[in-house]
Amino acid sequence: MTPKLGYEFPDFYMPLSPRGLNPAWDRRGTRMYAWAREHALTTDPAVTRQMARTEPDFATAVCLPDADPERFEALCQYVLWVWAVDDGLDERITARDVVFVADAVAELARAVDGTAEPSGPVARAGRDINTRICAHRSPAWVEAFTAEVLMWLATFVREVATVRLGRSMTLEEYVPHRRVTSVLGWFMHLGEYAVGVDLPHEVRMLPAMAEARDRGAEWIGIYNDVYSVDREDAVGYPFNAVLLTEERRRCSRQEAVEAVNALLTDLMKQYLAAVERVPRELARVTADEGVRRQVERVLESYTTQVRGNYDYHRGRPRYVDSPRYLPVEQEAGVRPAYSTDERFGVRR
Repeated sequence: MTPKLGYEFPDFYMPLSPRGLNPAWDRRGTRMYAWAREHALTTDPAVTRQMARTEPDFATAVCLPDADPERFEALCQYVLWVWAVDDGLDERITARDVVFVADAVAELARAVDGTAEPSGPVARAGRDINTRICAHRSPAWVEAFTAEVLMWLATFVREVATVRLGRSMTLEEYVPHRRVTSVLGWFMHLGEYAVGVDLPHEVRMLPAMAEARDRGAEWIGIYNDVYSVDREDAVGYPFNAVLLTEERRRCSRQEAVEAVNALLTDLMKQYLAAVERVPRELARVTADEGVRRQVERVLESYTTQVRGNYDYHRGRPRYVDSPRYLPVEQEAGVRPAYSTDERFGVRR
């Protein structure tokens, strides 16, 4: 597909090799969409069109190719749920609807941590998929994973409050924020789940392992910004590294894209350096050969997710066909079906 954007893509630095697609993918997302219908996530044609443009099943297939069929289907459902949350709340951020975002996030957080029974379809689906993903995982893994999901949900409240106050972020503030909003920090925890590994927590939290997750998540989020900038500019969503660079430097979009690409190159090099440090740090805490092999598999999953996101963005209608991406409801000034009060269990 030829990009229909207001700038040219830069020459991205990508030293990682592709891994191919998960063989369990049926190229239609059959079971994923059946689950979504069961939980009333795709009852409206507008939502179905939105997900068809996004292709969560392909994203899972290219980023997590080693998951067995059962785990692959659960991961597809998780990816769809994440986009259901993200698209619905982002629309309310651009509308400056602080009350809705705060109430929806509270409902979703209760669903994720199990402190209350969810009422809206998105929260009920979140309770279902989070419960199934966390089953049979170690308490330490569940704690680390859940904490990062809750941190991600909290970023929506920060963003809507920032927009409502008429403020912005510096690029220095934005990069660690994007680390969380990219969701790939905790999706790298899901990399353990995908390959059937549950690392000792002290190994999972080795400084080099944590840095690899952080730099990988930042790279993925900011790489996404390059693809999303025209779309996010069109809907008035300001949290994008290219838009922030344009504002800061007072430069053209193309110049901002090139500057952000330089940042991406630096983040990729930092990611590779962190991965390279892991064996030395691991040797200081254990000599267990089985753990060493598990770490190798998990690091491979981290790297495959970084490379997989690189491949996923190239050619997806969500990113390279920006004008037709915008929902017809949004173009007509009507709230999209994926962002209604009922969908998120918000009562006002």
